[in-house]
Amino acid sequence: MSIQTKILSLYLATTLASLSKPAAAQSQRRPNIIVILADDLGYSDLGSYGSEIKTPNLDRLAAEGLRLQQFYNNSICAPSRASLLTGQYQHKAGVGYFSQDLGLPAYQGFINNSSLTMAEVLRQGGYQTLMSGKWHVSGKGQSFPWQRGFDHSFLSENGSYFDQGGLAGERGQPYMLDGQPELHEPGTYYQTDLITSKALGFLKTRADKKPFFLYLAYTAPHWPLHALPEDIARYKGKYDGGWDKLREARLARQRDLGLISAGLQASEKDDDIYDWDRLSYDQRKAWAAKMEVFAAMVDRLDKNIGILLKQLKDSGEDKNTMIVFMSDNGAPAEDLVKWFGGALRNEGPVGSAGSFESQSKNWSWASNTPFRAFKDYMYEGGINTPFIAWFPGKIAAGRVARGAGHIIDIAPTVYDLAGVKYPSSYKKTKSNPLAGKSLMPLLIGKSDTVTRDAPLFWERAGNRAVREGKWKLLSTWPSYAWELYDLSVDPTERQNVAAAHHDVVSRLSQKYFVWAAQTGVVDFGKLETKEPPMMKQFRKSKTIELVAPSNGL
Repeated sequence: MSIQTKILSLYLATTLASLSKPAAAQSQRRPNIIVILADDLGYSDLGSYGSEIKTPNLDRLAAEGLRLQQFYNNSICAPSRASLLTGQYQHKAGVGYFSQDLGLPAYQGFINNSSLTMAEVLRQGGYQTLMSGKWHVSGKGQSFPWQRGFDHSFLSENGSYFDQGGLAGERGQPYMLDGQPELHEPGTYYQTDLITSKALGFLKTRADKKPFFLYLAYTAPHWPLHALPEDIARYKGKYDGGWDKLREARLARQRDLGLISAGLQASEKDDDIYDWDRLSYDQRKAWAAKMEVFAAMVDRLDKNIGILLKQLKDSGEDKNTMIVFMSDNGAPAEDLVKWFGGALRNEGPVGSAGSFESQSKNWSWASNTPFRAFKDYMYEGGINTPFIAWFPGKIAAGRVARGAGHIIDIAPTVYDLAGVKYPSSYKKTKSNPLAGKSLMPLLIGKSDTVTRDAPLFWERAGNRAVREGKWKLLSTWPSYAWELYDLSVDPTERQNVAAAHHDVVSRLSQKYFVWAAQTGVVDFGKLETKEPPMMKQFRKSKTIELVAPSNGL
């Protein structure tokens, strides 16, 4: 062995050992950790996943790091966030349905005390813990960031990006800085920028040199479609060709990027997706304007990540920081024009502070290219979204990894990287065991594929799924009938093969019911009567009528 080879071997051994040392034995070399979560971002909405939207900063992280071809969430906001923060299936964490309390412990709507947040575990292990953005896993005055291990937090739960209006046009809640209300004058800020600004402020004013954990949870690009005029202008006219052409273009780019195989067929088009060629000129312009604003929101999100990267570099922290980026679910099918007999708050052109629009099912069909369905469904379009991991010198550049990662894997990955032990109890309460697995072997190159010893499971408002190896079993409420897909040859779920594989359906369904009993899942038929009207309307927003948006066009 040459002296150069010996030196390289010693360096690699030392580096890998430092990633697994106990917290007490490590010093300032322990890595900083940033977890970034987008809201309602579809699989193909980043340049590195096939989009035409300008996302140079996230694309840089992808080029210098790793992307996963398959990374799963829980199909909708609050359950995904509960699993991300705790490493638990959402029912085990208490957020089995959404942020509403349906009267059972698994469905109380906020994170329970047995499910420790990453902030609680990392702070106990010597990290400074910071949070900025959307939380959505608290209730009854409990489980707010400042109660769940965060040293500093900025909470922005509101729908509007220009003021503190709520998601349905009603009065929203004040922003909260370290648990205290903080009011901002309407029209003086844009929420995506404000979330970043608060996070950077926490980093700049850190009192000591502890390693830090930052949870950066953006509301973008969740509706309402609000964007800054200069960002909208960058996309003027870019969507005049409609959603069919957009989906075709993204599919071609995904093939070029190596995300999908050359022969892959995209999912079939739903019957209720509008025929662009049959729309009037005014309808086309109105619909194109929606996607221009959506693209502008993603563009601005990426700009803010660029600002974060610059501060990391200026502070010298960039080489010692791991960043992971993901979305909480696929792009949505919600149509705000039709909800509540028309949006409660919708004055002025789409994108402006007075408007209240969504991209709706048509454009989301393109956002979720090449997959089937949308947010809240267990098809790939609802649960499979981008995942990027970046750590200079530790994660090799330009890799697209295979295998199924899941949002429950983030917490054990973070603890593995930080060298922090997950406690068996916390504050005299027994801790739920972690459900996921560490992705560190994949990230640092010991493996090129995510391998799992146990199946993955889902349940949300009666929609159910199991993923084991190449097989995926699912059903969509109110039906109980199982569908089966072989994702190794049919990743876009075009061919239901349940009738040809009764043995697989039986085996996976039995595993599902065992998991459901162990996790606190209740048949949704027993809970549906407790479902809030707004959420019931959300679940039933499968079809949309051929009308122009209610913005005067």
